[in-house]
Amino acid sequence: MPLAVRLWFAVAFALLALTGLLLGRIVEFVDFSERAPFSLLGIFMMIELAAVLFGITVALQRKRIAYRFALAIAFLPVPVLAGLPPVLLDFPPTAANGWYLLLVPIGAALTAGLLVGLLRPGARAWFNED
Repeated sequence: MPLAVRLWFAVAFALLALTGLLLGRIVEFVDFSERAPFSLLGIFMMIELAAVLFGITVALQRKRIAYRFALAIAFLPVPVLAGLPPVLLDFPPTAANGWYLLLVPIGAALTAGLLVGLLRPGARAWFNED
């Protein structure tokens, strides 16, 4: 297994764990009134959770479709790491700005590193099952 795929698995499982840890706060965050029985944050998190679970499942089977899911999931560190904690944990504005300033570049560097690694021929060839 190429190093980029191993790193992708680590990031995907970390995103899955972070989503699981924040899921209680996401449910509390949603206002289940008659006017708004859902929230955009809840919809985003459920789509993210489904994509990561399906992506990990097909990647373990080395399916070709997993390569596309791996590329898509590589873009998730920025919104999940930088965007969710300040919103869900009610950071004050100054703390939220510091959080964004610190974690947006880290998430962007992680995304760039994963994409560069996954676009190499070795990583692409690893996803070879029909």
